[in-house]
Amino acid sequence: MKLRTHAACGILLATLVSPRISFGILCWAVIWSVISDFDVYIPTVSHREITHTLAFALFSGALVLALEFASFYAILASLCVILHILMDSLTPNGVPLWIPFSTKRVRFPIIGGWIRSDNWIVNLSIQIIAIGAAIVIISS
Repeated sequence: MKLRTHAACGILLATLVSPRISFGILCWAVIWSVISDFDVYIPTVSHREITHTLAFALFSGALVLALEFASFYAILASLCVILHILMDSLTPNGVPLWIPFSTKRVRFPIIGGWIRSDNWIVNLSIQIIAIGAAIVIISS
């Protein structure tokens, strides 16, 4: 999936789990929704490897707690990373969900593998639906 798609879904997730939405919470969700893809900027790390695992999601939450943020922010960070992983598990390459226990790549059941990450129609559709749903939730 594209970064914008992950960001849009992170915004939707934040509106679903936050009792009071703020610009800061939305920014926090966007950052943690896209952070898994920053592995492309690290020469020694392959894309969609360690940053696309449950271990990384748990590490993200633990890091936020260690930096003495409120537990809500740690939970939101982990949930955003998990959402990113789930979205990328829809693609043909899947994700190595269980590293360090297994390197086998996992795809989402039934529909996993049918969606290419560069499919602009799918990405745009998800973005529109996610942002539209977030607006409805915030407005109500």
